[in-house]
Amino acid sequence: MANGLGRGNGAAAAGVQPERLWKGDAIADRFWKFYREETSTRAITRLQFLEHVGYLLFLKLDHERAQRSARFAHPPVAPVDAWPNLALLSGDALHTGLSALMDDLGDQELSDRPDRQTASVVFRDAQPWDLDRMAELNKLIVEQIDPYRWLSVPQAELGRAFSRMLRDCRDDIDLKIDTGQTLTPLPILNAITKVLGVGPEDIVIDPACGTGTTLIAAYNAMLAANRQLAPTALAGADLDAQMCRLAMLNILLHTGRPFADPAPIRLADTLKRKSPVVRSVSGVVPTVAICNPPFKSNGVQPDATMRDDFWAYGDFPTNFLQHLAITLPQGARAAVFVPDGVLFGGGAAATVRQNLLRNCDVHTLLRLPTGLFHRKGVKSNILFFTKSAPRPSGEPATKDLWVYDARTGNHHTDTGNPVTEADFEDFVASCLPEEGFAARTESKRFRRYPVEDLLARPKTSLDLKAHLTPELGDFGSPKEIAFEVADLLDEAAAHFRQVAEALPGQ
Repeated sequence: MANGLGRGNGAAAAGVQPERLWKGDAIADRFWKFYREETSTRAITRLQFLEHVGYLLFLKLDHERAQRSARFAHPPVAPVDAWPNLALLSGDALHTGLSALMDDLGDQELSDRPDRQTASVVFRDAQPWDLDRMAELNKLIVEQIDPYRWLSVPQAELGRAFSRMLRDCRDDIDLKIDTGQTLTPLPILNAITKVLGVGPEDIVIDPACGTGTTLIAAYNAMLAANRQLAPTALAGADLDAQMCRLAMLNILLHTGRPFADPAPIRLADTLKRKSPVVRSVSGVVPTVAICNPPFKSNGVQPDATMRDDFWAYGDFPTNFLQHLAITLPQGARAAVFVPDGVLFGGGAAATVRQNLLRNCDVHTLLRLPTGLFHRKGVKSNILFFTKSAPRPSGEPATKDLWVYDARTGNHHTDTGNPVTEADFEDFVASCLPEEGFAARTESKRFRRYPVEDLLARPKTSLDLKAHLTPELGDFGSPKEIAFEVADLLDEAAAHFRQVAEALPGQ
């Protein structure tokens, strides 16, 4: 078969690879070839296609696990023989049968049962393609899924294929401006896991997990040091049901965890809860948080009445930053993406910055290259901190904040000029010198700021430069600047509209 993938029961026929030799990129290429050549790409988006690949792999793997010998078999989550029956259907019967199966597995009245939680996240509100697309769906089932033994595919390669396909859906995900979704480049996440020292003993959370990319990066870092990880090692939440579904499938296909295990992903508005992230396992506390929250959202607005433990109530990135600073247990490490406005804005942002420096050891600020999230029209940063215990002396928990500038003269986009691992090698080396954290030294891109100086700055501004001499900033292309201006005007218009609606009618 094309792309070097085998066909049927893992048999190694001449020129055909058995499933155990499949590679992630070849799997992704084969599915995308089917999408381009066998489906109506005007009727089915890439993201809708990927969702159905995920549904079908879930059902096929569930069936294969139930068919293993008694010692290794897993009770199926779907009804017995759901997959073989589905593979026999076509036309109206396929649409009706798959709809009924999705409704059953996504039944939220059963989501409190631990063995149904994972399926309820994957199939919540799921719908098959339109009835006139059933011939294409039937062909996807009988030609691309059913003939193969997917349990024989190396777990890492299956996960790699799904992650690759998610990245290929970047444009569709960026259109979900109602919940502020975006994809975080993997090289940045890999650098974060190194600076945070993520290891197999950690419990890693993301309270705004999107497609679960941050959790997969943490999983890969943990797996490199230990082949066996606790089922509770990853946890995430998001308020977008589609993103929760993709994050759940992302984790399942990377880790091979049993489908009847409690779900590590929850559909929830984390900011409404006084806990780091919604969890089903009591007594488990997170040790690491990595979060790239929505910087703004057209569909959800912050509610100033939700939390009485916040230092001040601001926009989404400000609220997620303080949510983690307040709710994480002592000693937990965190990396949180924030736009420039959170570093220098007044009001709630200034209050949060001051409290953050006093209650957490805010040790590193990474100024990210421009253009990474160009469709969002913002410049991004990452704040690294460790939750600290209050000091009896009243001194701030932060001693020094080190600022690394990966921005000046370093413009990237997620398509034409994406960042690579090499772009962050110097950052990681600067943060983690061989002699230890205390041996950090200043360089052209790395500068130390004592906390006393930060607290003395107007509004405790953290709009800090690493360069000792002023340099011209890189503001991106004219198109990106225009998008940023347009977004700022939209935001201003929304504020004026709120003011207008609050004015009396007469």
